[in-house]
Amino acid sequence: MISARVFRAGEELADIAVEDLSQIRSEPATLVWVDVTGGTDEEIDRIGEEFSIHPLALEDCRHQHQRPKVDQYRQHILLVAYGTEAAIQGEPTRLHELDLVAGENFLVSFHQVPPIDAQAVAKRIEAHPELAHHGAGFLLYVVLDELVDSFAPTMDLIGERVEDLGEDVFAGRQVQSDVFALRRDLVTIRRVVAPMGDAMTVLLRRELGLYDEETRHYLQDVYDHLLRIVQAVEAYQDLAAGALEANLTVVSNKVNEVARTLTAYAAIFAALTLVSGVYGMNFQHMPELHWRLGYPYALGLMLALAAGLWGFFKRKRWL
Repeated sequence: MISARVFRAGEELADIAVEDLSQIRSEPATLVWVDVTGGTDEEIDRIGEEFSIHPLALEDCRHQHQRPKVDQYRQHILLVAYGTEAAIQGEPTRLHELDLVAGENFLVSFHQVPPIDAQAVAKRIEAHPELAHHGAGFLLYVVLDELVDSFAPTMDLIGERVEDLGEDVFAGRQVQSDVFALRRDLVTIRRVVAPMGDAMTVLLRRELGLYDEETRHYLQDVYDHLLRIVQAVEAYQDLAAGALEANLTVVSNKVNEVARTLTAYAAIFAALTLVSGVYGMNFQHMPELHWRLGYPYALGLMLALAAGLWGFFKRKRWL
């Protein structure tokens, strides 16, 4: 599906035919945004011819799962970026690729699943008609800003998961599977956000010559948001590692407590076994062998030893 929008003098013109975009783009202070959702090869080729997009850029737009990057061509750039959606509890984080081809006064976006709300982007552009003279740089900023903001719900959910991990650790629950799932999601996010930050540094270079100084100020704001996400991911990774170490320590302490308790009971029964073993020997001339009170004496001795050892280990807090 191809959706073409034209922004001019604070107004939006929708449902524009692709064949009419060449004439519209020639008008001053006009921004053109073409959004292609799951386009066929014929549709992508038609868009490429209309905007003179380089064949290598079109090839990257056809094939998903590209790494985040910026490729500069003569009259446009190709930016590969990613957005995300708030994952359902227990499900892995899902990323959606967005390929952006930006020229002087046009932006073409290619994707399979819409990672952003096109209506929200259109409203933000309409709210700032005075920025149209900055060209497609402002349009690119709005799309990227919405794309980066899509990470906010996911990061909030991850923050809640980290807090729950801390409570579970000190409650003695098993958290290994939760920690590994959390670290998997963090690695997934960092794998795309960090290269996106590198791509933004390329956009901010003056030698590109595609956008003016004011546009670079807006793009700098997107770069700052990406840096905050990277820092949050690193902080959550440290907290997850700390939670795993704390959990292992708690488990080890519990194992030590159990081993200590078992050792105490083993010592008590060892004393009882010693007494029963001594008086269980079948020697002919044992002093207590024919003693009428020998049996009660042996039982009393074992009971006294057990009580004494139990009291000793209780004071040592082994029981």
